[in-house]
Amino acid sequence: MFSFLQTIGQDCWQASRLMTVAGDNFPSAVVESHPALTTYALLLCLLYFLIFVENSFIAILISYRSMFNKLALEDTLANKNLTYAINNTALLCIPTLALALYFLDFSPLNFVFIIALLAGYAAVHLGLLVLVGWLKSCPEMMRTLGICDRIYLIVFTTAALVLLLVTRLTGYLGTTPVRIVLLALAGLLFIVLILRSFKIFRENNYSILFWFLYLCTLEVLPLGLLICALTRI
Repeated sequence: MFSFLQTIGQDCWQASRLMTVAGDNFPSAVVESHPALTTYALLLCLLYFLIFVENSFIAILISYRSMFNKLALEDTLANKNLTYAINNTALLCIPTLALALYFLDFSPLNFVFIIALLAGYAAVHLGLLVLVGWLKSCPEMMRTLGICDRIYLIVFTTAALVLLLVTRLTGYLGTTPVRIVLLALAGLLFIVLILRSFKIFRENNYSILFWFLYLCTLEVLPLGLLICALTRI
């Protein structure tokens, strides 16, 4: 197991050099790297998964069940144990998704930079949800929207991980078809997320204008900036 993770760590660091190519207008940064650090990070993620393994499997099942089922989502939101499992699993999804995006060539950035961007996005998004909930006196609604975001993150991450494993272990699928499938899945989930958020706003008797401002400020803009940063557009 350690040798397998060591191989992944060395691959992530690309022959013991950290290369970030941002185009002709940006200089390339070459930094001395340590493959063992990436291996230890992956071991910590594995340890985290083993500690919360039961919660993680429950969260994955609940996420797929709640994605399109309103009653299942309401049951999930009412159960503190289920929301706890979803929160823990969503945290584990950050390095897992970073690994999948790196190996599927979604970004020219190094594995560690991808993790940093995803973690920064998650922290900023969570902070904005809390801030808006406090300013508009609707913390429960913002909490519901946050749980929905984490559910879709879990669904997308597990799909990306499955496709990554199929691609790496069998070589049956190329990276280009896998990227197309994941982009289509991301678009579908984002549409579902928009529709779900609209229903939540209407059920709480908030105006369409407030929903539109929420959508632009907390969903579209941060996600667009994340995509631009990952692809170095």
